[in-house]
Amino acid sequence: MKFLINSSLYYQAFDTATVICSLNCHRSNSQQILNESLTTSRPVNYQELVVGLDANRFARLDITEPGEFSVNYQAMVQLSSSRVDMSQIEAATDASAFKAVSLPYLAPSRYVPSDRMRKLANDLFRSFASPLKQALAIEDWLFKNLQYQIGSSDEQSWSLDTFESRTGVCRDFAHLGIAFCRALSIPARYVTVYAYQLNPQDFHAVFEAFIGGQWWLFDGTRLAPLNGMIRIAAGRDAAETPLGNLFGSVQGQGVHVGIQLAAGQSDGENFSVVNRDSLRSDEQMLCLG
Repeated sequence: MKFLINSSLYYQAFDTATVICSLNCHRSNSQQILNESLTTSRPVNYQELVVGLDANRFARLDITEPGEFSVNYQAMVQLSSSRVDMSQIEAATDASAFKAVSLPYLAPSRYVPSDRMRKLANDLFRSFASPLKQALAIEDWLFKNLQYQIGSSDEQSWSLDTFESRTGVCRDFAHLGIAFCRALSIPARYVTVYAYQLNPQDFHAVFEAFIGGQWWLFDGTRLAPLNGMIRIAAGRDAAETPLGNLFGSVQGQGVHVGIQLAAGQSDGENFSVVNRDSLRSDEQMLCLG
C-alpha cells in the first residue's frame, strides 16, 4: 500500500534556538520512501542526523531570528507486510533465535524500569507457555486494564506510574508493555509511527517484541490497524525517539498529522484492515520488517 504523509510542528522562537525533530519516515526493505520533502516556514540551517541502533532520522534546525516558525514533512511511502503462522514463530523461540541487535532492548531504561517489575510480570504472565503467548497476553492486558486518557501523564511518567494509575496515552501503553516484556527476558523496543485511520490523527506509539529472530508489532491501545503503521523511529523508550528536542528560547505551539492512501487507492477497494482479532482468528502474526 502507498500512503501520503503530511505532518507539521509549530513553534514560537524568542531568540536564536535549535530544534531537533523526528518527522522523517524510517527507510527499510518493507518501508520504501518513494519521495519526501522537509520544508520550513522561513530559512534555517538544516542538517539531517542519523542516530542510534535503529538509524533514526532526525532533522536539526537552527533558528537564527525570533518569531513564529514551522516545519512540514511530506512523503509518499510504500508499505509492505506479510502474515506468518504463529506456529512457525513459536518453533523458532529458542536461544539461537537471539541476535545481537536485540540485546540492548533487554535492559532497563529511562521510562522502563523493568528490573523493578519482574515480580509483577511473573505473577501476571509467566504461566503463558511461550514468549509469543506472553507478549500477546501483555497486549491483551494493556487493552483490558488501562484507560486511554489524554492529559493523564506527562514527560516524566514511567511504566510504574501507568501500572499504578491504570491510565495513560499511547506512549504509556507502549512503555508498560515493554517493561513487562523485558521483565520476562523478551527484548522489546519503543516505536513511533504514523498510524493510518487513527482518529483523531496524531503521532502514535506502539512497541515491538523480538521473538523467534524477528521483531513483531504490538499495540495495547488498538486504536488503528496494524497494517497501516508507518515507522518513524525506534528506541529503548520515548527518550530515544523524541518528537522534538528544544534548545534555547523556543516553545512548541502545536502539531498536525495527516495520513491518507495515495491516489488511485480507496479504503473499500484496496485497504483491508488487519488488527489483532483478525490475526488471532487465523493464528497469525503480522511482520512489517
